[in-house]
Amino acid sequence: MGLVLPPIEAYHVQHLPMVQAYADKIGLVEAMNAVVPTEMASDPGTLVLGMIRDTLSGRSPLYRLEEFLAHQDTEVLLGKAGAPAACNDDTVGRVLECL
Repeated sequence: MGLVLPPIEAYHVQHLPMVQAYADKIGLVEAMNAVVPTEMASDPGTLVLGMIRDTLSGRSPLYRLEEFLAHQDTEVLLGKAGAPAACNDDTVGRVLECL
């Protein structure tokens, strides 16, 4: 019997991992979480980082952030795995209102 391996997922990431490294270095997510305390399931720092990523990959409206993240490796680009549905326009709007 042969070994069956799971399919490999591949994503076109371009410069976005460098942005993640810089965000980690300056503590962007932690700073946003400290400034914007919320009781939401998604932390505001990760959502802000997702908006920055979306902007740097080619600006699109906030309601398309979920669509952008659906085609990305969120664990590599945001520092943790997460469902793109958690970054819908309502959630992003609440974070922006708090900011």
